[in-house]
Amino acid sequence: MFPWIESAHQLGRAREIWHAALAAPFYAAKYAGMPAPMDWTQWRALPLLSRQELYDNAWPRTGTMLTVPPEGMIVTSTGGTSGMARYTVLTHAEWDRFCAEQARALALIGVGAEDRVANLLVAGSLWPSFLGGHEIVKRLGALHLPISANIPVETVLRFCREFQPTVMLSLPTLFVFLADLALRDGIRFPGLRLIAYAGEHMSPAVRTHLQHAFGAEVEIHALAYTSADAGLMGYQCRHCAPNAYHVPSDFQLIEVVDMERGRVAEGGEEGELLVTNLARRSQPIVRYRIGDRGCYTGEPCACGDRNPVLRLAGRAGDDFKLGGAYVAMAVVERAVETVAGRDGISPNYCLRIADEANRIALELVVEAGDPDAAAPHAETLVGALETAIPELGVARERGYLARLEARFVALGSLERSPVTGKVRHLHDLRVEEPAS
Repeated sequence: MFPWIESAHQLGRAREIWHAALAAPFYAAKYAGMPAPMDWTQWRALPLLSRQELYDNAWPRTGTMLTVPPEGMIVTSTGGTSGMARYTVLTHAEWDRFCAEQARALALIGVGAEDRVANLLVAGSLWPSFLGGHEIVKRLGALHLPISANIPVETVLRFCREFQPTVMLSLPTLFVFLADLALRDGIRFPGLRLIAYAGEHMSPAVRTHLQHAFGAEVEIHALAYTSADAGLMGYQCRHCAPNAYHVPSDFQLIEVVDMERGRVAEGGEEGELLVTNLARRSQPIVRYRIGDRGCYTGEPCACGDRNPVLRLAGRAGDDFKLGGAYVAMAVVERAVETVAGRDGISPNYCLRIADEANRIALELVVEAGDPDAAAPHAETLVGALETAIPELGVARERGYLARLEARFVALGSLERSPVTGKVRHLHDLRVEEPAS
């Protein structure tokens, strides 16, 4: 079980990270004239860290976020190719700690030395997942099958049939493809008992599809709630709902903030997540807008773990994940700008992402004064998205994409915030549970 620390101790650890951050020119300027945060009110007055700031100031672009020279470190990336691929620099000791925390999370869902683990994560392009997968499996003492997701899925399937893994680690999109082939060809994996996914959320529809293909007895858990920027932010026990995670309080401070009202989200309220890693000092991560929304359940977990349970509720609105890569919503906005102003087309839009037939469906909905007159521009919109987001071509080629469409609706039709009146630009249905 992960250690739990109380609030006052967590604040003290966060303050230590704040002091360490002052050795980096970026943070020294960001916090200039500010006193050390001695209570939670002062802590919450600290300015937030944005993904743009990480992008602009990470090594080797400037290195102003580093507190130590980069020698003897490892560089990884978030993997976003259509927007802001952010580089993360860790000392080897920090990398080892990141991997150790994730190994502990995998052990908690039952992976151990008796298992054969198929590592079907993505390798290369500075992505940490495959390399981290190796470190995790090694720490658990399990047999490691370093297959990767970079080879044809038919080859992945052949290796899995030959070596009969008990555990598979990969993205939901690859698991769907494997499930499709298994159902088509009548393939079974008699030894498989656990699927652990990462990189994307998994919808209830995809979960059902995988259990139909691999067997209802196969457990499905998230490998972890994690990012290259901040490391492990949440782990699942066997009592956690699909999108719920315990937060490791001695490793991460996660705040839930109502950004529209400018206050901490109260019990059960959704808000944007701010992350402070309590162990990383070479490139500190302090009050980082990770880009997700969620809420603390406020309820004790049946497993007895005192670390709080965080329920994720989707992206915060300025990027989303497609095939494990981040895609910036700015790319979508630029696509809308190619037609805005023509035939009464408004710049207001919403990108809706869902699972259909266990594949990704994207629908770009744009307001227009006359939706019928605007309809001929739908093809232009789709073309602009396909050009700007190469991941869509990959998804289509590999059979992950169910559809990509654009349509126009009447002015004022899109969902707006009741507080600010702003249009909700991203509606990711993949992380929403069906109504009971």
